[in-house]
Amino acid sequence: MDDKTIERIEEKYLITKQEKSALLRSISKHLARDEYFKEEVLSLYFDTKDYDLAVRSIDQPAFREKIRVRAYNVPKLSSKVFFEIKAKQKIGKRKISSKRRLILPLKSFYKYQSGKANLVELASEFSHSDIQQIQIAKELDYLYKYYQLQPKVVVSANRVAYVAKANPSFRLTFDEHLRFRTDKLRLEKGSTGEEYFKNTTDPKHDIIMEVKTMPTMPPWFVSELSKLHIYPARFSKYGKIYQLIKERK
Repeated sequence: MDDKTIERIEEKYLITKQEKSALLRSISKHLARDEYFKEEVLSLYFDTKDYDLAVRSIDQPAFREKIRVRAYNVPKLSSKVFFEIKAKQKIGKRKISSKRRLILPLKSFYKYQSGKANLVELASEFSHSDIQQIQIAKELDYLYKYYQLQPKVVVSANRVAYVAKANPSFRLTFDEHLRFRTDKLRLEKGSTGEEYFKNTTDPKHDIIMEVKTMPTMPPWFVSELSKLHIYPARFSKYGKIYQLIKERK
């Protein structure tokens, strides 16, 4: 989890509990539990006043990005979190995802958010002047101020994660109980929120399976997906939640 820059192919699928069980039974011999096997994932998303980043995410242009603060399990103010840029880019038929992230204590991020601290100085302090972290801090600070970002929604889910025994770069995650809230926009307030899939027309497909790999998916995985008729889905957690919020206004 401490990687500062990550680049990989990512593909999402919406599946049922029965499909998850069937898939894991068929590919279990290829998988091992990830180092971070079971945890809660919490993200505080930032956007412009008019939700421009969410709208762009839904439109799925060739390049799009999101700005968020992410924690794994409910953090304390002293816990380290990831202030990150999540970008996606289409190159031919391939969809490449990248994350550039700054690692710092949550209370320090809040100091920056309130205008009481300089992000580059914080990066220098907590990364011992790591050049890459300082450069990421400069980029984040520029985007934060350019877009005049505001906290918009906390999104959380329960995650289990696996890696391929023969290829640790292949990571398979299952996110369940996708939740969101538009109040109490601080990560230390917990992972409570409204269940997203209870508001959909197909609540049985309520597990978000995501494949993260480079450079390609292994044949045994592709074969099992085909047998079970599991197909990729266009699904942005933040984008879908924004659409639901917009419909209610």
